[in-house]
Amino acid sequence: MYRHIKFKLVRRKIMELLKLMSDRYTCRRYSEKDVKEEDLNKILEAGRIAPTSHNNQPQRIYVVRSEEAKEKLMKDFAYNYKAPCYLVCGYNVDEVWRNDLDGDRESGDIDVSIVMTHMMLMAEELGLGACWIGRITPELVKKNLDIPGNVKVVAVLSLGYHREDDRPSKLHTIRRSNEELVKFL
Repeated sequence: MYRHIKFKLVRRKIMELLKLMSDRYTCRRYSEKDVKEEDLNKILEAGRIAPTSHNNQPQRIYVVRSEEAKEKLMKDFAYNYKAPCYLVCGYNVDEVWRNDLDGDRESGDIDVSIVMTHMMLMAEELGLGACWIGRITPELVKKNLDIPGNVKVVAVLSLGYHREDDRPSKLHTIRRSNEELVKFL
């Protein structure tokens, strides 16, 4: 009996997670409301506990909230969604795990992608919108925000509460089939 109830609870959690993932969309219109400190801390905690290669935890997150810092970030930035908060995400190249079997390939970009995904999903769970901004010039972002030279900037996550007129793009619900995307060997 207990095992059956536990299975139903696990199944319900899986369905809730799939719905959260399916409902999440890129936010490009933010309300002027500041991100609550409590919500920001939960989002940052989701990034902190994300798995990284060899558990090296090389990620570095720079929280950009002040008007002065946002102005510096936007100086050479392609997209200004006027979000109340931006998370500049990168990794310390001195702490990243290197795969010696594959030409010394670094895991930093992958680690930061996992961290950012955790933070995006936590933002959605908390009712915030997020946009993964990869169209950046990392060296300009680093220069404008005085980020140390040993940190490689990967992407920026804009964060905030959805504006009332924010909607998913027309392409949001278009998904290719697993028959197209997955091959069993």
